[in-house]
Amino acid sequence: MTYIPLEAAMEQLKIADEARPLVRQIALRAGVTGCEVKSTYIKAFREDGLHPLHINKRSTEWFGSRREAIAASDLPDRVRDKTHGNGMVNWAVDFPVTKRSMSPGVQKRITPADPSEQKSYGICEVCWQARTPSGSCGCD
Repeated sequence: MTYIPLEAAMEQLKIADEARPLVRQIALRAGVTGCEVKSTYIKAFREDGLHPLHINKRSTEWFGSRREAIAASDLPDRVRDKTHGNGMVNWAVDFPVTKRSMSPGVQKRITPADPSEQKSYGICEVCWQARTPSGSCGCD
């Protein structure tokens, strides 16, 4: 398989300009030798043969340890663990988010339903609080 350079992969996946310096730093420190663009992430292959990093629009994932993620990013406050459905744990570095790099959907404010749209689940006869969708109340 032929891999493409990181720059071409970031361009193809449209990684935010603000995140690119951090992605470059992580790739350099992790020894990324080439990339393959998937539908939602860049699969970045490493010279040491460790699990490829997954670079998406908001983070870089699949570090083997917290220490490795911090060493690659210099951002301990942005490192988090990620547990997958099969129980496998890896570490990720979240990119700083700026207003310009957020998608329009993220910037929308959530408006509460007006009273005519709110559904009632009844009132408890004991504590007189509104019941939740599951039927519980303040005295449960």
